[in-house]
Amino acid sequence: MGFLTDWITNIILLILLATILELMIPNSVLQKYVKMVVGLLLLVMILQPILSLITKDVDQWLVSITQQSNQLESSIEQEINLQKSDIELGLRAYISEQMAVQLEEEVKDELRDQYEVVISQVEVKIRESVNQTPTAEDIEAVIVYLKDTHEGLTESDAAVAPVSVVKIDTSKQVPQEMKQETRDLTSVRRLLSTNWEVPEEMISLAWEGGE
Repeated sequence: MGFLTDWITNIILLILLATILELMIPNSVLQKYVKMVVGLLLLVMILQPILSLITKDVDQWLVSITQQSNQLESSIEQEINLQKSDIELGLRAYISEQMAVQLEEEVKDELRDQYEVVISQVEVKIRESVNQTPTAEDIEAVIVYLKDTHEGLTESDAAVAPVSVVKIDTSKQVPQEMKQETRDLTSVRRLLSTNWEVPEEMISLAWEGGE
């Protein structure tokens, strides 16, 4: 309402100003120019509300375009980050699998000859920031599942059965055979640590089908 009042007031003032100028200026060529200028000003004044609406719509349109552009950019960035994360996870899984195969190949003969055990499965956990050519320093943990060679190797050995980690409570008395098994595991862990150049505390051993 205030805008409409100001608009009408400005038109009235402009008309009054034009009338006064027409009375003050004698009838001459100059008076024609004054009328033309005043007429143009009056036209602009009359069109001011329409011009204001157009300007306002343009501003809103620009703001809307900017917001949509920002939302689209944010959505694209999130999609790229998600795809990047999926690729990194897949790459880490592949690297872990390849490292597990390599680690098993390095020690399988020695384990069979010295301790009469074979590796059923190796799980390698590596750092998140690992590159495509990891080293032993990139390893966070290694879980090794063992089985006795006397159990025999068949084609079904490729499907690893559920295993349980052997936990030893040193605060309690344990049977002699359990002590021997613990010593064997300690020796196996030491052998793996030496061959893999991985600290012993990062290596966990488990017997396949252990209780």
